[in-house]
Parts: sequence; C-alpha cells; structure tokens
Amino acid sequence: MSQLAFDNSITILIALLVSILLMGLALMPTTLIAGLSGFFLGWQAFPLLVMGYTLATVLGYAWGTGLGGNSLSLILNKYPKAEALIEKKKHNLGELIFFVRLSPVIPFAMSNLLFALMKSGYTKLVIFGTLGMLPRTLFVFFSGTLASSIYSAIMQKSGTGEIVVLIALFGLSVWGIWRFFTKKTKIP
Repeated sequence: MSQLAFDNSITILIALLVSILLMGLALMPTTLIAGLSGFFLGWQAFPLLVMGYTLATVLGYAWGTGLGGNSLSLILNKYPKAEALIEKKKHNLGELIFFVRLSPVIPFAMSNLLFALMKSGYTKLVIFGTLGMLPRTLFVFFSGTLASSIYSAIMQKSGTGEIVVLIALFGLSVWGIWRFFTKKTKIP
C-alpha cells in the first residue's frame, strides 16, 4: 500500500487538529490513532502524532480542570486502593505521570482527568506524560508501518514467500495465545 502524501500544510494542520480533538476529548483511543497513522501515513507522520497527543494532553487536562470541586475524592472513595496509591505518590507526580502514561491499562482520557483533578500542572503533565507515552506509541506506530508493509507485499503478489511467513507468524501467534490461556499456573 502506498502511504498517503503529506505534502500540503493545510492537510497536515487539519489532520493534526482532528487528531487532537479525537484524543483530547476521548473520542478515539491514542493507540488506535498511532496504529492507523503508522499504517496510512508512515514515519513522516510520527513527529506530528507526538505533537498531536501532547496537545491532546493539554486539551484533556483543561477539560478535566473544568470539573473542579472535590470530584477526585468522590471518585476515589469508591476505590480505596487507588486512593492510597495516589496519596502515597502525590509528592512524586512526575514518576506517577510517567508510569500511568506508560501503562496500556489506564486510558489516555482517564489519566488526563485524573491528573487534572490532582492539579498536577500542565508542565509536569506535558513533559512526563509525553515521555511516558513515547515507548508505547512508538511500538504501536511501528506495528502500523509493519502491517502496511505486509499488506503491500500481499497485494503485490510478488511471491509466496511473504505469504508463507505471514501465515507462519499468524499460526505462531495463535499457538502462543492458546498456550498462555490453557497453561496451568501453580499458585504458591
């Protein structure tokens, strides 16, 4: 698949604004945008993707600060373990922000809301949040570019070698997932 041309500054600006709104207002997961960007746009879009989710962080944080009040305590009262963890890590917000962003478990928009309610501040959130998002985003973006290459190889029908490798990797993946879920674990 040939990657889309990204040579018009108006197109770039519109794509950036759309991605900021989609991520910042929790309309589309950042991981999905990263994968699709890698697949359709290639490496030329990676710096714009990083800029997009950094600005989406600012948008999400601003939106979260609008909730204000004692929303955080209302939310955390239902989750005492989370409340204890946040209280323990409150004095080292940079580390907390970094590892929350690194985690694929906590959604981007939820973490924006959490950090807004914790009043972490824009600067810490942008710096540590961007650094925390980079490894995960890079991995998913790279996966998107690989998927695009595999798709191109299949569509070109340049040989059966690529298809055999793809089927073998798919089979290995299915076997690994099956083994993971059927393997008996010993609980001490």
